Amino acid sequence: MSRLITVFDYSGTLSLEAVAFAKDDSLKRQLHLSGLAEFGVASPDIFWNTIVNPTWEKGSRTPIGYRRLMVDKISEEWTASRKDSSLAALDRAAGIFVGQYFSHSPIDPSWRPLLRELYNHSRITTVVATDHYAEATEAIKNQFQDMQMKAVSLPTGGGAKVSDKIGSASGTTDSKTCFFIANSADLGYHKDEEEFWLRVREQTGWTPGDRLLLVDDFGANEVGGDLYGQEARVAARRQGTTDLLTKVFAGRVEVVPFVLSGDETSRNGEAQLLIAQIAAKIREGLGEGGSPHV
Repeated sequence: MSRLITVFDYSGTLSLEAVAFAKDDSLKRQLHLSGLAEFGVASPDIFWNTIVNPTWEKGSRTPIGYRRLMVDKISEEWTASRKDSSLAALDRAAGIFVGQYFSHSPIDPSWRPLLRELYNHSRITTVVATDHYAEATEAIKNQFQDMQMKAVSLPTGGGAKVSDKIGSASGTTDSKTCFFIANSADLGYHKDEEEFWLRVREQTGWTPGDRLLLVDDFGANEVGGDLYGQEARVAARRQGTTDLLTKVFAGRVEVVPFVLSGDETSRNGEAQLLIAQIAAKIREGLGEGGSPHV
């Protein structure tokens, strides 16, 4: 029986507040509250240009983690004596900052009814696919746990979990149902690379009769100071990912951009409208007795 694989981006798509955290006023406040400002990281410009942008490739492809990267980058030119006296305090400040970031990155409540519906459907496999730091995997797991849903990281999910997710041919849903988290830091590849999607295809047990629907902002909803959200890179990422999905999943794909206008006065309402439209599109593939379609 054919299945529908739904894939959701995390920051900027499932989690709207993750984007709000990076706004200049919010970010500056968090840099001071965490104590990072005391180590010279007191402004958004410094944060993006000297900490995040230079380390993003490493942070989003390896298990080193956001906290460790920040500590290493900030202290890279310190003397041995300063490291002895201040490294522990810097690590605490980085830990506070990273903890605050992920605590401000919840799944938007507007998504929850749809996610619950997908979670309980025997012919739907759902993946959260994100270019992120290593800590994001556990944070996303905890988000689903708070909603009484189980999520496992893709590399350790394995075929048995997929079988549990699919359920029996009669359409019953196994009690071991779970979502999958495909994090670039775990996989070592970004979403604009073929290897990322080959792993998704393999671990979800995709077959030529299945279809895939991707919902992603491609970085468009990220704050402008972040290189990840620059317009040209957004366009390139979207086109590249679309091409890769078409190749890896034999053309049986649909890409649904989740792009907000950026108008703060209408952002929440706009997001809710987009979510409703996406939910309606996916629910068309959940008709009783029929095969999933997009």
